[in-house]
Amino acid sequence: MTHRPQRPTRTIKRAASVAGGLLLVAAGLTACSSSNDSAPTSTTSPSISASATTGSAFYAPPKPLPAAAPGTLIRSVRVTGVPGVPAGATVWRILFHSTTIYGADTAESGYVIAPSAAAPADGYPVIAWAHGTSGFSAPCAPSLFTNSGGGSGPYLLPSLDRYLQAGYVVAAADYQGLGVADGVHPYLLGSSEGRAVLDATRAAGHLQGLHTADSVIIYGHSQGGHAALFAAEMAPTYAPDLHVLGVVAAAPATGLSTLIAIIGTPAGSQFMPFSIPTAYSWTQTYTDLPTAEVFTPTGEQFAAAQVTNGCGDQLSRQIAEQHLTPAQTFPVSAESDPNVLAHARSNDPGSILTSMPMLVVQGTADGTVPPPLTDVYVTTKACPIHDKIEYLHVTGATHGSVVFVAAPAIISWMNARLAGKKAPTTCGQPGNVATLTP
Repeated sequence: MTHRPQRPTRTIKRAASVAGGLLLVAAGLTACSSSNDSAPTSTTSPSISASATTGSAFYAPPKPLPAAAPGTLIRSVRVTGVPGVPAGATVWRILFHSTTIYGADTAESGYVIAPSAAAPADGYPVIAWAHGTSGFSAPCAPSLFTNSGGGSGPYLLPSLDRYLQAGYVVAAADYQGLGVADGVHPYLLGSSEGRAVLDATRAAGHLQGLHTADSVIIYGHSQGGHAALFAAEMAPTYAPDLHVLGVVAAAPATGLSTLIAIIGTPAGSQFMPFSIPTAYSWTQTYTDLPTAEVFTPTGEQFAAAQVTNGCGDQLSRQIAEQHLTPAQTFPVSAESDPNVLAHARSNDPGSILTSMPMLVVQGTADGTVPPPLTDVYVTTKACPIHDKIEYLHVTGATHGSVVFVAAPAIISWMNARLAGKKAPTTCGQPGNVATLTP
């Protein structure tokens, strides 16, 4: 189900053509991934133990939760021995205030990693990192530093060492419902993800002993690419205190409304590991989306039992073992239900102008989020509304490898934004895209 980013080991032929790839569009609508990097030895703060279990005191917020502004730090603890973190870097696990899509105060978790080098006079610039799919419930949080996402170790920012060497602090949100037990994680629900990304970044600025600048660049991959695009759209109004210089989205999940058009058809069968948790979490989050509008009784029973039952690929295994089909899971009416479609469209990024420059990178050999999907987002959404977007096809990169292959180009783009250089755009070029050949 999930596809952790993997360092490339060989050249892969170009993915399906745009025409043929349109048949794959729904594959990437909810596509996601995890990173590479196993359980840490946790340290303790004077007041609380940092435990690698969701039942630990760290992930249990005060009850009642004292009112505080979004991004206010509730608690933090330093964590040592996290595989994949370079020697000398400092890791914090954080708990902070955020808000639900309805504006209610809520506690969320995440982590922050700072480089070993001393901070510049004006502080470290911050990467607001948005991760791909790790699961749909509390035990699947990346800040637990386990392999809950289905990979060989903790889910960290891919090529983390490169970004730390470049002088960036990484502020990473788990998202609502991951880490802190708060119902079902609102999966691919953009305004929920966006709040988490922005508030984790705010919380990083409150850590004692960490000097951050007011310069922020948002970066996400797969589900996190979806989160990053929404965070960027929301930043001027939700977090005007953050100086967001740009947003990077690698193989982002886009076009969720297209998924609805095939959700109950045979063509939707291979996408059920994504469509089921998306639909189920939306019915558990939106107060005006009854479960019966999206699921058959069989589908509802399966989703309620399995979506939050584990992390990684467990849902895919259950779908296969139970031989579940789209027709058994989703009513035909869901494909044309105006309420369902309205919610899907509201979670399509690109409906409003993004005020800061954008970099979108897409592997040409990506079979999870196929290039035609991202092409459609750029060509029919971003460019027409005059987003300042640079779109790069990364030759031979897969869904998992693109974040490694493109890392030098991403860092160069980030550094240019910090330096105040004019951001390039590919809108108006043939296909509104440029090619990056590693």
